[in-house]
Amino acid sequence: MTEQQALDLIRALLKAPNELEVTRLVSQNLPSLDGTFFTTAEAAARRLELDGKAPAATALRSLTDRMLRMKTLI
Repeated sequence: MTEQQALDLIRALLKAPNELEVTRLVSQNLPSLDGTFFTTAEAAARRLELDGKAPAATALRSLTDRMLRMKTLI
């Protein structure tokens, strides 16, 4: 996964209107998640915190933690 692909997925996850859409996006992209995705997600979370969006950063970290656990089960 490229950094741009990771950013696009992160944006889609953060803008997902409901949990069903988040689950669909995660399932669809789980096989391609790699170190680039998780590194980019952590950088995005730090930027959100610096921008005063701590709840969004927390939500992103929680989601990426869940995704990592799912990825390691495959």
